[in-house]
Amino acid sequence: MHPRQDSPFKSLWQSRYPFEYWSNRLEKINPYNQADRLEALYSLVQISDIYVHIFAAYAQNPDMPWFFLKENTRRWHIDDVLDQLRMNGIITVGGLVNDGEGTITVDTRDEFDLHEMDAVAAGVLGCPYTVDEESKSVLFEEPPELHRGVANAILNFADENRALLNDFKHGFRVLPVTPDDIESMLQSSFRLDEEDQEEFKTKLEALRKRQERDDWGFSFVRIHADEQDYGYDLQLDLYHVDAWTCYKFADLTLVALHNLISPGHGEHLEESLLEVPIDMLEGNNSFIEHIFGFGLPIRNNPEIVVPYDEFQS
Repeated sequence: MHPRQDSPFKSLWQSRYPFEYWSNRLEKINPYNQADRLEALYSLVQISDIYVHIFAAYAQNPDMPWFFLKENTRRWHIDDVLDQLRMNGIITVGGLVNDGEGTITVDTRDEFDLHEMDAVAAGVLGCPYTVDEESKSVLFEEPPELHRGVANAILNFADENRALLNDFKHGFRVLPVTPDDIESMLQSSFRLDEEDQEEFKTKLEALRKRQERDDWGFSFVRIHADEQDYGYDLQLDLYHVDAWTCYKFADLTLVALHNLISPGHGEHLEESLLEVPIDMLEGNNSFIEHIFGFGLPIRNNPEIVVPYDEFQS
């Protein structure tokens, strides 16, 4: 009888995953190049999406994540995993200690003094640790709750920004703009009610001043369209982004991704955390801020704008 042989692809996948590619891409981001502000956001959205795919693969089968990444990380597979980890609307990796259908259940050896939640940080997320065989205890080099918190932040960010990811994937529909661009659009085509005009002008002026003093800030618009009897209701939403936080969060996500994939003890996260706002990681603040949204009715021929008076009637 032949002895069992592990798949050579698993070892290859763990040892040759292209972390260097993403690291090199992040290192090329230049704070003096305005286009790289968008690159910081784009990199974060892409790396966090990679993280959620691979996390879902590990959550379903940690012994064969490389295979599950091929077969079991379609969108509905990922949603099934995330929904099982969701508590009060928030995704938390601590849910792996529960008996979930289709996901692993993390438990501990009886002889070791280790909480199940800490076992998630060590065994799944790669929190660095050492084992004391004499006392049967696990000594963590960093707080395990820090690694769980970072994983939670990445998973929730990826889940909340799926529409933004799709805008990048399907034709790069994210359009960087200036307040002047928006103002000229309003003057030429868009119509706002009187009370909305004052609010819009106030927010646009505040955004203009903000961009003058914020070297890493930039704005972009996204388009959403709903079918109506007259054609479509086109919704344009304006956002402001702190690209520096995107850049640092992307770097942190890349380290967490390395810890998720690579065998053995992972890397420390504290240094990468230094310039990422803690309140953002805890879900209390967002570095992608919605500034204003306004609509434009269009006919079935998108080039024809419905007159404002007709739309109001």
